[in-house]
Amino acid sequence: MERAPVSKVLVVCYSRTGRTRALAAALAERLHADVEEIIEPGGRSGLIGVLRALADTLFHCDVRIGGALNDVSAYDVVVIGTPVWMGTLSAPVRAWLAGNRRKLRHVAFFSTQTMHRETNVFRDMARLTRKQPVARCAIAGHVRMQDASRLIDAFVERIERKLARIDNLKWAA
Repeated sequence: MERAPVSKVLVVCYSRTGRTRALAAALAERLHADVEEIIEPGGRSGLIGVLRALADTLFHCDVRIGGALNDVSAYDVVVIGTPVWMGTLSAPVRAWLAGNRRKLRHVAFFSTQTMHRETNVFRDMARLTRKQPVARCAIAGHVRMQDASRLIDAFVERIERKLARIDNLKWAA
């Protein structure tokens, strides 16, 4: 059953190891946002989970995810987070985007990855949502905490500026 929003922002993420979930929680706190985790029945723990993650990503397999707790169409901005798997977004986030893309007003994307290398994650997310994000933030495993904090600060600031513009338009209408 979907809940009525308390915030103007919803942070949605999938996390296999907890790293993306931790970043989502920090962002939700900074943005005073509601948060929702994409849940997969069965999960992806252990070696079998890793192999399944690689196969689902490589072959673009459809995966089952749990139902949404929030009505995403009620939010001004939905911030979507994913771990990077094989240079692109995780299969659970791809499934969530496919099921919700028509309900999204504005989006912002963030990703976590172990290594720093070029990825297609934001391009692929924009293609799936058919929207350009108001902000993007990629946090790689080797990034120092101070640098990660600056990236997150800039990401939050861009989202807050978009929310201010949305509020101004609502008041002008």
